[in-house]
Amino acid sequence: MIETRSFPVLIGLAAAISWGVAGQPQAAAQRPAYPIVQEIHVDQDCRILLAPVDQTAAKKKVRFEKDSVICHLESVLSSEHMEEAIVGDELRRSRVAVDEQEFVLQNIAANPVVFVVEQPVGKGWQVDSDPQPVQVVSAKLGAVALFRVNAEPGQIVRLHVGERHATPLRAKVLKTSALTNSPGN
Repeated sequence: MIETRSFPVLIGLAAAISWGVAGQPQAAAQRPAYPIVQEIHVDQDCRILLAPVDQTAAKKKVRFEKDSVICHLESVLSSEHMEEAIVGDELRRSRVAVDEQEFVLQNIAANPVVFVVEQPVGKGWQVDSDPQPVQVVSAKLGAVALFRVNAEPGQIVRLHVGERHATPLRAKVLKTSALTNSPGN
């Protein structure tokens, strides 16, 4: 139950709200109804970019901060394996190196945020992730893959990022056999 002493405050608040809506200029009424979503930029080491950097001023140093509650890495793995494929009468082999890691991102803000994960991709390497990056930007030493991850307030999201580098080995000519040259094949 509301006390009668509270009515003047409620009436004043209602009047202020109604005046604020009715007294807004026309341009303000045309603004989108959705809130502007904050972007949080994170690098491959889970460092958070503190302030946007003016790309034209190369002398400015990028400032980062670490906060393991907002971003930390899990399952940081490197592996190698061989891949083989028969192409015509050749056996083609490649040694494949794979680097992968999982970002654990938590939105501690009161509003939705978009995490922008910036993963450098060295020359000769390819992004091997699901989902794929939304954009790959050329850089001095290769490229930078940009992943966008939406997070609601309090939500924890995971992003798996993988890269692969294939080194071709010498192809081997296969001997023809009676099975591969049979008339039915």
